Amino acid sequence: MSVPNRFTALDGLRGLAALVVVFFHLRRELRDLGAPETVDRLVTGGYLMVDLFFVLSGFVLARTLLRTDGLRSAARFAALRVRRFMPLHLTGWTIALAGVSFAALCQALNLFHTPEAGAFTHDDTTPRAWITSFFLVQGFVGPLFAGYAAAWSLSIELWANILVVVVIAVLAPRLRSLVGPVALVAGAVILSLTPADAENTVGWVAFGRGLGGLGAGMVAYELYLWLAARPGRKVRAAMPLGVIGLLLVVLACWERELVRELRFLPMLGLAVLLVISLALPTGGPAQWLLNRPVAHWLGSRSFAIYALHGPVLVTFELVISLAGLDQDAPPVAAALVSATLAGTFVAAEIGHRYIEQAWLPRRKTPAQPAREPVPA
Repeated sequence: MSVPNRFTALDGLRGLAALVVVFFHLRRELRDLGAPETVDRLVTGGYLMVDLFFVLSGFVLARTLLRTDGLRSAARFAALRVRRFMPLHLTGWTIALAGVSFAALCQALNLFHTPEAGAFTHDDTTPRAWITSFFLVQGFVGPLFAGYAAAWSLSIELWANILVVVVIAVLAPRLRSLVGPVALVAGAVILSLTPADAENTVGWVAFGRGLGGLGAGMVAYELYLWLAARPGRKVRAAMPLGVIGLLLVVLACWERELVRELRFLPMLGLAVLLVISLALPTGGPAQWLLNRPVAHWLGSRSFAIYALHGPVLVTFELVISLAGLDQDAPPVAAALVSATLAGTFVAAEIGHRYIEQAWLPRRKTPAQPAREPVPA
């Protein structure tokens, strides 16, 4: 059985999840616009999409991870992950730093309607915060939202990927298939031992979410291989699970407090169910929805959307603050939502084309054999 190079429905799922995260960071403005309570409740649970991202990452990377052979191969994988993460991350980091620096300059020169608090005095904007964010380690050591809000999950995902591939590299081949289940169990144990009110985007909770999600994705990949090798009837029977999985993820966002009290563990099971059902060639409404052109565009730009929407939002918030406008006023909130969405899509398109794609490793074209000289 051949495994597809891309799972197009999963790309669409990643794109929709990234869009949900954008709306999550716009939840205050949506409330100012009088969004219905149902919408507000669903949007406020959008932070659970991060756990879905972790599982998707584990599923997509499982084939490469399990083929790692030796520390040299692990180092090559780690270098590729750094190359994948850092260009867009540093782009967002630079935009956010430029905004804070401009605010500091305006405060020093008493220009515009500068905020009362010093631009570099808040915990998330101290020099230490910018350094930890630059190296993508703030998910482990904090501060909470150093640089831009979404960077903490990139931090956790990057270093969890590297940790797992190093472990795989030093194990005997017959033991590698156990790494996914062990990572899942280890993540679940870490989450179970942390207090229910612990901060979930930094420290042990953040690491437990990342490690457990990565392990769950690897387990999902093994289950996918097993199911895809089964007779067609069993695969077709999984078709309704795509719709059920989507509905259950929506329910999880609705009941986000319960999911959080259960230490995010329900999201791992739901994500595994959803990912497997969408990866199998079952067809059905869920795959049809996630294979639409809009979903594909969002999916192909999902990493850029995720990494750049925070800096775009911070930039527009700074403009509103310096202009002395009331951000809670409905017209201003509407302008901020519209500008952030449009700016995010433009930034994602530019970031994807000219930063993300530019840093992807180029495949070497095999050399053509030299032609024999033609006799005169």
